[in-house]
Amino acid sequence: MSSPVEQVTELDPGTRRDGARLTHYLVAALLARTADEGARVALVIFALDRTGSAAVGGTLVATLLLPHVVAAPLVGGLVDRSRRPAAVLAAAIAVFAGALAALVALLGHAPLWQTYLVLAIAGCCGPAVTGGLTSQLAALAGPGHEARAFALDSLSYNVAGMVGPATVGLVAASASPGTSTLALAVAGGLGALGVAFLRLPASGAAAEQTRAVDLFQGARAIVRNPALRTITLATSFGQLGLGGMAVVATTLAAAAHEPSRAGLLLSVTAGGAFVGSLLWAWRPMPASHAPRVAVWAMVAVGVPLAFAAAVHSLPPAAALFALSGLFTGPFAAALFLARSHLAAEAIRTQVFTIGAGLKVAASAIGVGLLGLTTDLPASAQLLMVAAFPVVAGIAGGVLLRPRPGAGVGGHIDAC
Repeated sequence: MSSPVEQVTELDPGTRRDGARLTHYLVAALLARTADEGARVALVIFALDRTGSAAVGGTLVATLLLPHVVAAPLVGGLVDRSRRPAAVLAAAIAVFAGALAALVALLGHAPLWQTYLVLAIAGCCGPAVTGGLTSQLAALAGPGHEARAFALDSLSYNVAGMVGPATVGLVAASASPGTSTLALAVAGGLGALGVAFLRLPASGAAAEQTRAVDLFQGARAIVRNPALRTITLATSFGQLGLGGMAVVATTLAAAAHEPSRAGLLLSVTAGGAFVGSLLWAWRPMPASHAPRVAVWAMVAVGVPLAFAAAVHSLPPAAALFALSGLFTGPFAAALFLARSHLAAEAIRTQVFTIGAGLKVAASAIGVGLLGLTTDLPASAQLLMVAAFPVVAGIAGGVLLRPRPGAGVGGHIDAC
């Protein structure tokens, strides 16, 4: 049986060239996303080392994440309207990597506001690493291979989510927190270099050089298309709970008097997502089903977490966390495929970056909301985390239910 990558690339010489470009993309995206995922851990460790305050580390992470939603329309619009989208994406990722390197020189040696400013600039470039790159995947994969390609892209997020924090931990322990941050900057720089050499086709909007970038074009498309609007709102609302997974895993492990096991719960979740992405790549569903798959997969992500609130030891909780993760892979792949299928080419990147930016912002808000529940039992916190994706997924499933003579929506024009 051929692997998912081979299934994407096994047809003819032209498709094999698409496969080589896809492999190039995945390596570059993995490097950039490793820097992005690792930074969220590195900032806390590095701030604790340089300033002695974990609270400063938390504010640094918030400064990195919150600009995503503000900058997303601009980053997406610039990529959509550029004749060389790879150059725009590479430049943004290079700025992100450079900001991580600058952080090492600034934190503890310069006024704190300078560090926040540099991280805010990095956060404005963050949408390029997530939705900006993913939006280019359909053109790289070739006709008929988009579903599997998005599954492989989902896999890159899963791997980066494991490799990034692990790299930070290993390098910080063996060298120093500053060195671990620099290692992430190097990974991001190599990712930017890889993206710069990708041959990405310009979108139809790139020919309209007389018009300025419309920051609200993608937002209007999301609002006007019922299916696109539903999956965007549902996934953002669901992320309010799922964003607190790291916090609730730590609380659950502490309640079991095994605080070091928090990493295990997160690792098995990521491992489940890895397997889920592979399963989707092996047997993907058609693009027309992707919106409904995305919202119902969110329900499947939340239900095992709700059951985990009822168990009283870590092994069964870990099994349920892994089951939850198993549905995360198909959820992400179906979400990417739905966005690509529903958004017109001229505004596709903007739709992707806005969706990704809203999810990142919702995740950051979710961490803050969970922080307000520290006095509640771990089981109650876990139920809150699970409730958001379950409620959002059910609501999305109801709104997207098939109606006689109607689909879930098609492309919406860039107007």
